[in-house]
Amino acid sequence: MVRIQEQRDKSDAWTEHICPNISKKLNTYIKLSENCSAISNGEDKFKVMYFDVHRFTVNLNEKTRSCRYWQLSGLPCPHAIVCIHHKTNSLDDYVAPCFRVSEFKKMYDHCLNPVNGMPMWPKSRRAAPIAPGYIKMPGRPKKERKREFHEKPKATRVTKVGTISKCSVCKCSGHNKTTCKEPGGGQASGVQTPQLRSACVPAPPELIVQESQQSTAPPRKRKSSSNRNVRFINIFQLFAS
Repeated sequence: MVRIQEQRDKSDAWTEHICPNISKKLNTYIKLSENCSAISNGEDKFKVMYFDVHRFTVNLNEKTRSCRYWQLSGLPCPHAIVCIHHKTNSLDDYVAPCFRVSEFKKMYDHCLNPVNGMPMWPKSRRAAPIAPGYIKMPGRPKKERKREFHEKPKATRVTKVGTISKCSVCKCSGHNKTTCKEPGGGQASGVQTPQLRSACVPAPPELIVQESQQSTAPPRKRKSSSNRNVRFINIFQLFAS
């Protein structure tokens, strides 16, 4: 209802016979018609040359052109405008009637009647409609909804961005127990972290003895392949003889 009234007020302010948007297109075609030249045969039929390369025919009586743009769009093309200017300077008679302001006003000539609110609507004596029942579809039901193409995928891991760590020793934020410099922390003087403490504990003597025995034992020698070759040759000669 509001849109209809807005369009009616807009059309009342128009002074031309053709709608403004169509007039803008016609002005663009008029500028392009400067590159065209027309020759008349005396019966409102013309031969139009475009840049002295392309050739078209125009019939003003039938409002047709050989490229069929005039017939399809209802607006005279630049080639037809050159021919119209040979006859008259008014383009309104050669534009389709649907682009006129009078036809635009007919579209919004009707008005919508206002409607009361829902509490004032008449109540029906019929039974209220019942929603259809649920139909189970084949296959496993999906647990997540389908995301739009512009939405980000669901995160598989919770990020720690924005979280503030708090030390359990000094109760201050910005560090944890491992990097705390207060007594009881990992960086305090004379106190070692679990990693440093495990690195400083000496190894048991049994492991040291085993490592020394392994280091003193001579390496094993691999059997040379020459002995195998000699045995193979002897067996071959035995079967050959």
